[in-house]
Amino acid sequence: MNKQRLLGYALSLATCLLVWKAAAVLLSSPVLPGPEETLRAFAAAVGTSIFWSNFAASTFRVLSSIALAWLLAFPLGIMIGYDRKTDRYVSPLIFLTYPIPKMVFLPVMILLFGLGDLSKILLITLVVFFQILVATKEGVSGLDRKYIDSMRSMGATEGDIIREAVIPAALPSCFTALRIITGTSISVLYFAETFAGTSGLGYMITNAWTWGNYTEIYVGILAMSILGIAIYEAFTWMERRMCRWTRAAEEEEGGGWSWEKAVSYAQMIKLSHTVFALPFGLAALVILSTDHTITAEMVLWIIVAIVGARSAAMGFNRIVDAGIDSRNPRTSGRHIPQGTLSAKQAGSFTLLSAVVFVGAAAMLSPLCFVLSFPVLAVLFGYSYTKRFTSASHLVLGISIGLMPLGASVAVAGTITDATAVLSLALTTYIAGFDILYACQDIEFDRKEGLRSIPSRLGVPAALAVSSALHVISIASLAALYWMLPMGPAYLLCLLLIGALFIVEHLLVRPSDLTRINVAFFNINSIISVMVFVSLVMGVYLL
Repeated sequence: MNKQRLLGYALSLATCLLVWKAAAVLLSSPVLPGPEETLRAFAAAVGTSIFWSNFAASTFRVLSSIALAWLLAFPLGIMIGYDRKTDRYVSPLIFLTYPIPKMVFLPVMILLFGLGDLSKILLITLVVFFQILVATKEGVSGLDRKYIDSMRSMGATEGDIIREAVIPAALPSCFTALRIITGTSISVLYFAETFAGTSGLGYMITNAWTWGNYTEIYVGILAMSILGIAIYEAFTWMERRMCRWTRAAEEEEGGGWSWEKAVSYAQMIKLSHTVFALPFGLAALVILSTDHTITAEMVLWIIVAIVGARSAAMGFNRIVDAGIDSRNPRTSGRHIPQGTLSAKQAGSFTLLSAVVFVGAAAMLSPLCFVLSFPVLAVLFGYSYTKRFTSASHLVLGISIGLMPLGASVAVAGTITDATAVLSLALTTYIAGFDILYACQDIEFDRKEGLRSIPSRLGVPAALAVSSALHVISIASLAALYWMLPMGPAYLLCLLLIGALFIVEHLLVRPSDLTRINVAFFNINSIISVMVFVSLVMGVYLL
């Protein structure tokens, strides 16, 4: 399975889990448990012998049926497609019997062959036989007879023609049919195991339904899905190796996915800049731990949500601003303007990141799941603000400042006073240094008609606004000392944070903006980490 296909599966799986979680939240019924509950039950079931006994029984029946159907249908399909006389006599019989619903023969199969595996295998074989047969025949019929005539003129025997031309012509269509019948065969298997069986995944699902064990029903469904995907991918793998001439284009496309491509995505969203905000999310957990129990599972999903939300927001911003970035000398080297990544690729990445964020929120609580959608609206909406308001820096701060509030909702189910104050500190901290960063683009913003505080007020006034915001940020952090039971270690760390803010603003002067990157990247990353460290020391080192 190539990396592009794997990414497709990951995105599809995340989407399915998201829709599943949404349905479970909206219906709020024991008949539809959430995906997390089902996955835990599945993990527990995998550790039991009865699960593997049922899984093995179903696997044996499906694979035996497909193998038997192929052994019968593939040679016959080649004969019908290759030999016109055979086609003339056999095809009418095939097309007469093909439309008959084969499922009705299950009682007959049971009466003839009993309740064991044979009746189920024969029923599935009967259902899928015709699909393989017709596909194989069509593959051979599509072979241009000129190739056969050319081979005969060169002295090829009938065996050579069948081996070198007819079978290769039939294989792609046959593999397509095999992938299609995978789902069909498992569906028939479920019916057969439900109707007449004491083992297998179908029986396991029906038994769970009888006893009202709803989670166990979905464990069986998940197991059948995994079985189907495994068989489907096995046929795809076989086709790639046996029909390489039909897969060259796909392999070339899949080869574009590499570690270098993954690095490009990380660089596009500046993944390393997560250090500016993630410590505030962890700091919120430290605050909440004074009154609430925080599990490792909560921490994991909160981190996943933070990374997913930020990645989605950055990816969306890069897409929306691609035209602006291409005209700005400072940003023209970014991945989309340079063509390293296409807008379509960035869009897929953004969608995947958004799904990860919403999925992680769903794993935290139903309320987090519901709120994740307006949060995404705020995150995506920021990218348009500099087109109509100079307050875009504050909108960015508010967007990222939602992080401690989200952590509070995830843990406490509401927004606590302390996390609200921490959110204010983060909002003003982000808005303040974004104003500093925007000073680099003052001339470009004015030329393009983009709104920012530096382009509207000038650099000196912008630096003053940034300083004021950072004063509010440090004051908010100081307020936490009186709101929470913290020791003097917090105050010492707070003094260091204040000193770093001062150094940051001393580095950036109206007459000298050359050290903005030092202030932005180096000092701000230290400040973020210091906020987390200060709260850890203040709360746990009283």
